[in-house]
Amino acid sequence: MTITIPQQPAPASADTALLKASGVIMRFGGLTAVRNVDLTVNKGEIVGLIGPNGAGKTTFFNCLTGLYVPTEGTVSYQGAILPPKPHLVTKAGVARTFQNIRLFANMTVLENVLVGRHTRTKQGLLSALVRGPGYHRAEAESRRRAMELLEFTGLADKAEHLARNLPYGEQRKLEIARALASEPGLLLLDEPTAGMNPQETRATEELVFAIRDQGIAVLVIEHDMRFIFNLCDRVAVLVQGEKLVEGSSDIVQNDERVIAAYLGEPFEGAPADEGDAEVQAESAAADAAEPAENTGTDAASTTSEQENDR
Repeated sequence: MTITIPQQPAPASADTALLKASGVIMRFGGLTAVRNVDLTVNKGEIVGLIGPNGAGKTTFFNCLTGLYVPTEGTVSYQGAILPPKPHLVTKAGVARTFQNIRLFANMTVLENVLVGRHTRTKQGLLSALVRGPGYHRAEAESRRRAMELLEFTGLADKAEHLARNLPYGEQRKLEIARALASEPGLLLLDEPTAGMNPQETRATEELVFAIRDQGIAVLVIEHDMRFIFNLCDRVAVLVQGEKLVEGSSDIVQNDERVIAAYLGEPFEGAPADEGDAEVQAESAAADAAEPAENTGTDAASTTSEQENDR
């Protein structure tokens, strides 16, 4: 089924950039998790973000969606700086799913999608208390849109089922449907195929293509390389918080630095080089100080032995 998802109004501009992250740095105390990352997602594009475990991918996602406030750098959507509040980022037109499923387990499938409509519902507290004609019209419209999304994701026949009773793959689809309920222009997916079998992964791939066909750009983190390289127009690689390379699937998967990073092998210019140099400098300084300390110890030992001989 084809649905039309209303988009946020875009400023009149020839620029096709939808999301721009510039110089994003995220520090936690003395740990730098994201180092000066630039990334652009254009309208109608599917962009992949990959990297070894601990590369900073989810931390970067959290910076894009307001869960973290970047230590340095800016994140803008359609030319406007995004506010550091998740609900305001969603309202601006950026929606996301999470690495770990975060559904309301004891609510129905339909109710979970209706929750995603909250940023697009204009009725306030008074309207909800009075429950006048305007409230009922808005409620009916939200239910209609939610059912369209369940039809789109193949979950319409499960609308009244509890979310916790869905199979794992369908719970992932429900998360995507709930994110789409906020009518985003950009959808961020954090490991959408984690734990899926090949059939479920293929269904997710088709769903993401269908979402793109509705005019929604997609930024996706994933460890399944086949999924990423089949899906994405462009792929960026993070290694130890830094963007190592960015380009087409062919360019990225044939880059020797990317292969070395995944195998854990060192390579020239690796993000860790600077940190390793600091460690080596500290180690050299310690080694230089060690002989003097040993000389003092040896002298004391010799004096003690001479006294014992006497």
